[in-house]
Amino acid sequence: MRRFFQISALFLFATPVWAGGQAVLQSGSGTHAEQVQLAWLDAEHLRMDIPRPSAEILLRQGSLYAITQVGGVPIVADVANIDQMAQTLGQGSQFSGQIDRKLARSVQSFKATGQHETVAGIRGEVYQITWRDDRGAEHSDQAVLSAAPAVVELTRALQNMGVAAKKGGDARSAEVLRRGLGVLRYGHDYRLISLSTRPPAASDLELPTQGLDVQKLLQGLGGR
Repeated sequence: MRRFFQISALFLFATPVWAGGQAVLQSGSGTHAEQVQLAWLDAEHLRMDIPRPSAEILLRQGSLYAITQVGGVPIVADVANIDQMAQTLGQGSQFSGQIDRKLARSVQSFKATGQHETVAGIRGEVYQITWRDDRGAEHSDQAVLSAAPAVVELTRALQNMGVAAKKGGDARSAEVLRRGLGVLRYGHDYRLISLSTRPPAASDLELPTQGLDVQKLLQGLGGR
């Protein structure tokens, strides 16, 4: 799960909105590769199904929810930030520091290489991005970017998930979105495997009607 929220933290600036879609996103490569299913209706409604631990992360109008299953019963937690999300899913409490180290505070160079690469059936342009992190260390990564509307919209939806997780802005995403682009691939951290402009059913992004609300349960116990 940590990898995918590090990805979300990259996309923290506004872009135009289109009409929803579905995608498969991969983090890592080889034996370390993991994939998640993504579905979104608009920039404020995104669902991310993660494999380890098995859970659904739901963005709804600026709020984040973690949904897991225990004995077939949905367990819903309304989470305020990424560390709370991690604790809810049993991933420890050090998310913020780890993600902060992945954020770019400044971009030194952002150059098109003149090369092109096809990712998820979409032709994109290869860029070399040099940036500095919060500690001043310099990094250089390769990204494949595209102006395809569905790619830009997915970037926006992930950006809003990063905002809901209460992370600061990333200078790389600022430059990507300023140019009207979206991300097809970023280094080995992010790669679209497939992307469809067919929106999911609205019911797929609804909170469970029958389930256990963790916050209400705790409030009830506290009142005894």
